[in-house]
Amino acid sequence: MAELRPHVEELRSIGVEPYVIGSGTPAEARDFQRHLHAESVPVLVDQKLASYAAAGWKRSATATMHPSSWWRGLKSMIAHPQRKTAGDPWQLGGAMIVRRDGEVTFRFRSETGGHHPAIATLVDEARKAVAA
Repeated sequence: MAELRPHVEELRSIGVEPYVIGSGTPAEARDFQRHLHAESVPVLVDQKLASYAAAGWKRSATATMHPSSWWRGLKSMIAHPQRKTAGDPWQLGGAMIVRRDGEVTFRFRSETGGHHPAIATLVDEARKAVAA
């Protein structure tokens, strides 16, 4: 979210509405938005993890605790201090671009904790999805 936030208006200007899906409670989602100053980005809650399963995203303690996760986590926590873990700590996520007709034009599956696509890639893929 911290990396996405500076690009929200750019995405909206090309016709893309960003959403975030979390596995915590609605109260934790609101706290997450406030903490990252991202109240304008909708955060949906899926405590049953159905959307994660439908997307094919992994749930794994081993992958979440992978050594590469520690380095990414440390860098992230320095840049964007996290107060507590909310939701399922073992659920990995990813990123998707879904057109209004339901077609998925981009899918990125996190392989370890902190593994995300580059924001430039997301913006580029969003532009391609809108142009198609």
